[in-house]
Amino acid sequence: MRGFWMGAISALALAAAAAPPAALAQTPPARGVAGMARTDGYIPFYWDAAKGRVLLEIGAFDTDILYYVSAASGGGSVELPFDRGILTSTVIQFQRVGPKVLVMEQNTDYRATGGAAARAANVAASFPTSLLAALPIESETGGKVVVDATALFMRDAAGVEAQMRRMNQGAFKFDPARSTFFPARMKAFPENTEIETLVTFSADAPGALVRNVAPDARHVTLRIHHSFLKAPEGYTPREADPRIGVSTLRFQDFSKPISEAPKAEWVTRWRLEKKDPAAAISEPKEPIVFYFDPAIPDPLRKAMKEGLLWWNAAFEQAGFRNAIEARDAPADMDPMDIRYAYVLWIERDERGFSSGGTYRDPRTGEILGSKTRMDSHRIRTIANYFDAYAGGLAEDGSGITVADPGLVSPEGLDGMPPAQRDMVLLRQALLTAHELGHALGFGHNFASSLNDRASVMEYPTPRVAVKDGKLDLSEPFQKAIGAYDAYMVRYAYAETAPAQEKAVLDGVIADMRRDGILYVPTTDPRWTWYDDRATPTEYLRETMAAREIMLAEFGPDMLKPGEPVGELRDMRLWMAYLHHRWAIESGQAYVGGLFQNIVVKGEDLPPTEFVPGALQREVLGLLMDSLSPARLALPESLLVQLTPDPGRNLEDLSEDAVFDQLKAARILSALVLEPLFDKDRAARMVALSARQPDALSFPEMVQAVMGATWSAPDAGTAQARALRRSAQQAALDSMMILGAQADASPEARAYVLDTLAQLSASLRSRRDSDPLTLAFYRQTARDIDRYLEDPAAHAPKSAMPEWGGGPRSRFPMPPGPPLGG
Repeated sequence: MRGFWMGAISALALAAAAAPPAALAQTPPARGVAGMARTDGYIPFYWDAAKGRVLLEIGAFDTDILYYVSAASGGGSVELPFDRGILTSTVIQFQRVGPKVLVMEQNTDYRATGGAAARAANVAASFPTSLLAALPIESETGGKVVVDATALFMRDAAGVEAQMRRMNQGAFKFDPARSTFFPARMKAFPENTEIETLVTFSADAPGALVRNVAPDARHVTLRIHHSFLKAPEGYTPREADPRIGVSTLRFQDFSKPISEAPKAEWVTRWRLEKKDPAAAISEPKEPIVFYFDPAIPDPLRKAMKEGLLWWNAAFEQAGFRNAIEARDAPADMDPMDIRYAYVLWIERDERGFSSGGTYRDPRTGEILGSKTRMDSHRIRTIANYFDAYAGGLAEDGSGITVADPGLVSPEGLDGMPPAQRDMVLLRQALLTAHELGHALGFGHNFASSLNDRASVMEYPTPRVAVKDGKLDLSEPFQKAIGAYDAYMVRYAYAETAPAQEKAVLDGVIADMRRDGILYVPTTDPRWTWYDDRATPTEYLRETMAAREIMLAEFGPDMLKPGEPVGELRDMRLWMAYLHHRWAIESGQAYVGGLFQNIVVKGEDLPPTEFVPGALQREVLGLLMDSLSPARLALPESLLVQLTPDPGRNLEDLSEDAVFDQLKAARILSALVLEPLFDKDRAARMVALSARQPDALSFPEMVQAVMGATWSAPDAGTAQARALRRSAQQAALDSMMILGAQADASPEARAYVLDTLAQLSASLRSRRDSDPLTLAFYRQTARDIDRYLEDPAAHAPKSAMPEWGGGPRSRFPMPPGPPLGG
């Protein structure tokens, strides 16, 4: 992926920056502000157009104010975190000291929520606060002061400089000479004040991401939005429980009893109260309303609104009818206004993540607003998925999903055939349910796929089954909130008397356990994204079978009229060739894994359980089967079609004039093998095999890899031999990488080094009639001998890229997430 900031400011917007807001209250001005435009509201402000300043009128000191910083213009790339939306949530106080008012960010990570006031004061004095700005007082009238607030707003409030350094994009610095206010988006209301700025960051040597997108990469200009919100009162926090995955606010609470750890964790949720507290199910006093960006294309907006409203079924189980509302945003609504939960349509140079960001009260965890980012490229990704599958579908149209009528708009979707349209709309509805699930206060559950789609908070992959030798897309994605989601809603939102709350919430978790619904720690092998089906072996077999059909049918018939044949080399090819990618990753987690449950004292659920050795061996066998030349190969009937389309094959990871099927095989082989030799996995396998009688041991795993690569029988044809060499090289590199790591398990490292020494010895006497294979054997022996002299100095680089870090080897993995979630 490439790109950075796209945020050009139009001439009209710049003209607006020179004019005051349209409607200003006619309040008599304070001293020293004659001729300035005043806006009344929570924190009144003056716009000094002559000098380009904003002055705040402050009348309350040493009082908590919620302060949020957001990006009002976009980053344009998932690789750098500056999309439109929330960036920081903080609590500030204005403190007067002599001729200045200090803007002090309060430390909410360490506090005392109960006990004597002296204890809270002591904790506050024991940890640092942060001075954001010292604002000079311009005038004072009736106990209120007017301060020049320019220093608070004309700064790097978004942390751009540090992020640029972290991403090696240049030594960017805030450029005050190229920065100003944006009055068209400066407003005030009874409980919030909104200030927007136009800030520029400059560098002499900008990085490639910036150069790809910015008009003048030396100067990157963003609009940064500042929101001040009156701190709400009357909200009652709810204790979180690690056994269920609601989002939480974490801090250290020193008022807890000495016998307990000071850590505290509260549920983050909206304030939702019944109109009729006595009713089992009641309308809320105030529903949670989400506004959808007018930029979202109409057919998609309809599906997205329906996906959001799926949550109402879960809220009914918590006692609320019509708790959620989906509305179209008026054209004149300010998306950055803190008062609105807004669903933003994010345009980037490439596909990227969507995210459900919230504005929450850092003191209590109450969610007060939301800016959810929905990536516009995702629909293209799902459309490409369908194209990759289309050739393998039954000609009679069976095995294709039909979207719920509520998702389908009469306008259609850019001329897509109905089946492709249905799949795109259903996936967009599910994505919206997922991201707005975050905005409602819910975290991921990557184990829910094992409970047959028990949660929309999973990263889903399309379910492509095989039926009668054809692909079956009758159930590509789920169409409703899952069972686990309903339990989360009940835990976070169900009303209960304070004295009964713990018992009621424990009962929710007990019900979830009785239903067999999984929520496990991230270290459990069942916690894997983009997976499907009840077991990893079922998922591997299904995806490998579907992949064979996809590759056999992949070809010009899938192209649109007039589409260059060279486009067969785009992302769709990788979607087919690596269709089993997520099944491979899911299966690898079980090798050397340990089932783990989140358990509290008194529960009968075992905290840990061994992954059966038989299951690990079955998974490993399927992974080794994926390395056979037949599995690594692309059909010759497809290879002859893969002509280049210069300048457009952005996803084939090759500038070769001829498509290199061996490079594809190396990529797939590395995907299968390198994670198996991860040093932490190796250490677990050594430790667990000492405890588990039927364990898959580390030596057994290594020998299985050797049997599928270096010790495998003669591959036969020249093509098969070449593909076998690709897998052999990946096995060699994976073992060398592990053997070079000084902090790896000593036993695992010793076994790998010994295996390599034996391989070198055997290769010296190995003969082959193929000169390329024979030369490969001899060079490998020399490489091993040199490596064994100093493993750290001669280890190859990893073939696995770090997300956002770019490729790190000659044969990098193609782009990974987010392919489907």
